[in-house]
Amino acid sequence: MEHQKQRLWPGSIGEAMVRWRSFVHQPNRRLWDYDSGGCTEWACCGDPWQAREYLETVMLAMSRRRARELRSLVEALDRCY
Repeated sequence: MEHQKQRLWPGSIGEAMVRWRSFVHQPNRRLWDYDSGGCTEWACCGDPWQAREYLETVMLAMSRRRARELRSLVEALDRCY
């Protein structure tokens, strides 16, 4: 899929998963303020909410079977959050 879609690049889905996973597992995640730009760590490493939205967009574009596999991983992280 990363090779077929114009706005994707090799590794982009994996990068979004890593960003969302690291945010979910960060102890101070609920203190991160989206409107103020968050802490400097997220400012340099990327926006976790943007990564989560990206994953949702990708899942909607995937085949049902593949989306189901990715959705199970993403929803497990969502439950942790």
